[in-house]
Amino acid sequence: MAGLKFTIHPLFFIFGLYFAVTGKVFSFLAFTFSAVIHELGHYFASERYGYTLNKIVLMPYGAIIKGDALNLKYKDEIIIALAGPFINICTWLLCASLWWLVPDSYPYTELMATSSLALFVINLLPCYPLDGGRVLLATLSLFLDRKKAKKIAKVISVTFAIALIILFIYSLFTSVNISLLLFAVFILAGAFSFGGSDYVKTYSSVYLGVKTYKTIKRVAINENMPVKVLYRLIGEDYHLEVTVISNGNKRELTSEELINVLETASPYAIIKEVI
Repeated sequence: MAGLKFTIHPLFFIFGLYFAVTGKVFSFLAFTFSAVIHELGHYFASERYGYTLNKIVLMPYGAIIKGDALNLKYKDEIIIALAGPFINICTWLLCASLWWLVPDSYPYTELMATSSLALFVINLLPCYPLDGGRVLLATLSLFLDRKKAKKIAKVISVTFAIALIILFIYSLFTSVNISLLLFAVFILAGAFSFGGSDYVKTYSSVYLGVKTYKTIKRVAINENMPVKVLYRLIGEDYHLEVTVISNGNKRELTSEELINVLETASPYAIIKEVI
């Protein structure tokens, strides 16, 4: 976890202050913790499969993870997306088991269990940008053209958002639930914002965008290693220089060659086949 970074959105503090004033600070902390371990699930899964999602941002509505995951293979995309909800359901099961073994622990773990279960259920909804929407998009992409898959995913997301708006309007005549409207806006924003890869940032901006100076990091790799190994080595804080070793011979890749490999080759392609 050495490369993992945390940042905090300014609105996060405002929401925290609101919950503190309203006497719900523990609920806020429990939800925040559940959101962080949810994103850690994505982080560990991305590391396991050779991608780089290593920046967690605390937002007023939870947390998000950012990074570079170019050429994300659809099956890997599904696993990485499900890793977050998986951590949440494991947390809920752990709390439930603790209640059975130590009943007195219930008052101290109820909020954690509730927030974890809520994140598990909400994130599995088939709406982009939720994890369920990512799973839906990746699954459709396995069988359909990516553009068609995105169109179907967008229609499902918008339909769900409209249903939430209808429920909100209904709540105006019973008990007003502003959360339904906010959630609908969130889903609509996600549905109309995704156009490219979900976690992607171009590597050319990392390697060719030096405005002042960067530390140089040199690594040597075997030519028979997969391209995805390079994803773990890149970073915005330094300039990476790669030397490929082949039967005792050395070949240093230029920045242009490295960018081309990262942006065009499959993560599972063998390095010697793409350079």
